[in-house]
Amino acid sequence: MKSSDFLSFRPARVLLLAGAVLLSLALHAQSRQVKLRMSIRNATLEQFINRLENATGYSFVYGQDVRLAKRISMEVKDETLGELLQRAFFNQPVSFSFSGKHVLLTPRELPRKRDLQRFTISGYVTDGESSETLIGANVAEWLRSSGTATNAFGFYSLTLPEGDVRLHVSYLGYEMFSSSFSLRKDTVLNISLRENNQLSEVVVLSDKKEAGIESTGMGSHDIPMTQVRHTPSILGEADVLKTIQLMPGVQAGMEGFSGLFVRGGGADQNLVMLDGIPVYNADHLLGVFSIFTPEAVKKVTLFKSSFPARYGGRLSSIVDVRTNDGDLKNYHGSLSLGTLTSKLHLEGPVVKDRTAFSLSARGTYTAFLANVVNNDDGKYNYYFYDFNAKLSHKFNDRSRLFAGFYNGKDHYHYDSDDSSTYLGDQPEDLQQQTSLDKNHLNWGNTLATLRWNYVLGNRLFFNTTLSYNNYYMLLSNVIKESSRYGQQKNTYEYSSDYRSGIRDYGFRMDFDYTPVPVHHIKFGMEYLYHSFRPEALSSRVKETGTGIQPQDTAYSRAGNGQLYGHEVSVYAEDNLDLGEHLDLDLGLRLSLFHTQGKSYWSAQPRLSARYRLSGGFSLKAAYSQMEQYVHQLSSAALVMPTDLWVPITRNIRPMHARQYSAGAYFNGLDGWEFSLEAYYKHLDNVLEYQDGVSFLGSSVNWEEKVEMGEGRSYGVELLVQRTVGRTTGWMAYTLSKTERRFKDGSINAGAWFPYKYDRRHNISLCLNHKFSDRIDIGATWVFSTGGVATIPEGQTVIIYPDGHIEQADYISSRNNYRLPASHRLNIGVNFNRKTKHGERTWNISLYNAYNAMNPNLVYAQRVSTSWGYYPDESGNGVGTYGDTKTVLKKLTILPCIPSVTYTYRF
Repeated sequence: MKSSDFLSFRPARVLLLAGAVLLSLALHAQSRQVKLRMSIRNATLEQFINRLENATGYSFVYGQDVRLAKRISMEVKDETLGELLQRAFFNQPVSFSFSGKHVLLTPRELPRKRDLQRFTISGYVTDGESSETLIGANVAEWLRSSGTATNAFGFYSLTLPEGDVRLHVSYLGYEMFSSSFSLRKDTVLNISLRENNQLSEVVVLSDKKEAGIESTGMGSHDIPMTQVRHTPSILGEADVLKTIQLMPGVQAGMEGFSGLFVRGGGADQNLVMLDGIPVYNADHLLGVFSIFTPEAVKKVTLFKSSFPARYGGRLSSIVDVRTNDGDLKNYHGSLSLGTLTSKLHLEGPVVKDRTAFSLSARGTYTAFLANVVNNDDGKYNYYFYDFNAKLSHKFNDRSRLFAGFYNGKDHYHYDSDDSSTYLGDQPEDLQQQTSLDKNHLNWGNTLATLRWNYVLGNRLFFNTTLSYNNYYMLLSNVIKESSRYGQQKNTYEYSSDYRSGIRDYGFRMDFDYTPVPVHHIKFGMEYLYHSFRPEALSSRVKETGTGIQPQDTAYSRAGNGQLYGHEVSVYAEDNLDLGEHLDLDLGLRLSLFHTQGKSYWSAQPRLSARYRLSGGFSLKAAYSQMEQYVHQLSSAALVMPTDLWVPITRNIRPMHARQYSAGAYFNGLDGWEFSLEAYYKHLDNVLEYQDGVSFLGSSVNWEEKVEMGEGRSYGVELLVQRTVGRTTGWMAYTLSKTERRFKDGSINAGAWFPYKYDRRHNISLCLNHKFSDRIDIGATWVFSTGGVATIPEGQTVIIYPDGHIEQADYISSRNNYRLPASHRLNIGVNFNRKTKHGERTWNISLYNAYNAMNPNLVYAQRVSTSWGYYPDESGNGVGTYGDTKTVLKKLTILPCIPSVTYTYRF
């Protein structure tokens, strides 16, 4: 090409060269916006730069004077290169800048910590649509890898050095809130999150969650209400306690019922709370359903190890159920029509942005009928209902008031009547007889609470609670008989009431104090006044008639009489970070119980530790002591409303438990969580009831009918969870053993024997899959080794001193027989459709889908195997003889049960 030609094309070449440079710069600028995901652990500057150069294509330029103050460890998920470098070098003497495809690193001088003032960011995290507070929302400052979580009232406090802040707030099912600003003074920042059910996984650094794999404590689970609503259950009734039964270490006492037996403990060793108030009977329909209506519930947390010091009074578990506060902005609700029950939920503002209400009601259709069954045998009816109400008022950003109320009742009655008339040939032959027999059984709970919380300072949150709790049971019977023989008339009337219950009055103060992000301190006190009425029986007999002296007699027996108890406790706990890898949760609870002129006090230390390894691995260990001052007297395998609650006495000491736990955890695989926990629990002063004892109608001298001994339980629990995506759920496996021993030899000759709820293997599989916005399906499959029972192994002969001979059952040891295993599949499908004013859902469920005939009840029965006659001297039979054997009979009361439920949300 000629030089003139070259000169003529130079402008084009310049344009091409400039375009290439601009394109290169644009590509590099675009590459800086690519989201990076990696795990960096204990990396030197050279190792850190090599990782980034390989991942991004950028070249890092720096001199020998650029050094790190400490090695770099960080989890990176969905961050740009600039965001990553800003966080990595935030507390390092290094600054960075971009120049084309290069990153220039230069040294800088860090401000001395003592020159930096510290300021506090505090406020509430709420739902953006309803202003409902969000419990356990994660508040993280990413530049400093520091964070916290909102408390039970949605409040958070985070104290940081002055300077730039990059705040991220997240909550499952909501879009993440992000804000960057310069912190120069104490700041009140109330945050509203927008709902987003398609939210991908969010990783939070250095949070203070109290439950789950990211918490310091062990054996704790947050139970999402969406999971409760999508877990298929009997008759389509979503149930909180039934979902908890699917967690590792938790089992149902009887197949299909909602009782909780946690890590070898009894039903009365669970502290079940509704908005902080203990519930003494959380069951409907003898345990088929629980009293918690899902529409009224906001959050459920289960603790079965590493018990926070603010909880006490039970040995095995804490179930903390919190209800909705009400929508401060909009009116909405739902109506549900099911196979057995109907439910209605309403909430909305009384004064917009100031006062809100939440109302929920549930009941069976039979509540509106006098009798469900009316035949020759009699008239029957059973129904239950629940009613929840809550009123919340926001005075300002610092002060809020809540008033809550719950009332629930179960009612059963059976009435029978009979009459006959014989006329005869003469008037004096006239005979008439009538009889009426009425039997009623009622039980229920009434709870009321008044709660006020106040922000005393940016770092100190205060809550005070007044509470009332009444659990009652009433068994009544009325018999009326009349007869006439000719001119003679007689009447007879008998009525009786058998009552039992417990009433509590409570006062509680709780403080949350966060001086610095590495210390989250809780402390407070509680006073409970218990009034126990183990039983009170009153009856009346009235009799009249021709030739009979009329009488009207009343009887009364108060059992052990009214028993009272004063329970006082104080607590303190500190969740603290000790460096980059180690978290500790220290707690101490001091309690005193005074009854019958005697006082018992105890110190209950709690300790849990978490050590974070690289790659999403962590290790935990924990130790807890618990004390229990109340007992439930029961002689049946099924928890019944006629079971009696009694306090400790001069002779019956408090039950005591010590639990040791250790575990390994992994959440380094996106959307998955894995945990493996082992535990050992030792119990002292546990009660076992003597053979043949029945407490119904007789709690007199109950202390003489029980024995105190020791127990132990140990096991391994595996949990695998899928937390995001169209298919979610978990698989839980428990291998455990639980035993009792009574050293005085009063039971089982002083040897260890299996506890009645001992089951070696338990498997729970829970899956939910969302095909589309219109169709989703849920399924649960459970397998459980059979429990134990005491079964006669043969017959023996007892010869009495007077020569009398009797046959008796021979039993080698208590709980000597292992019952058959049980397994069950539940399936539920939801068909959703949005309408003009809301959304409607049809749910079709199958409980026990393949009709497994699991034994709900097992009992022993003697049957004849042969028979004949005893011959006399002449060969004539004068008597019979026979051989018998013991056979087991099983009763299945929950076969395959289909159900249909219609729900409309508006």
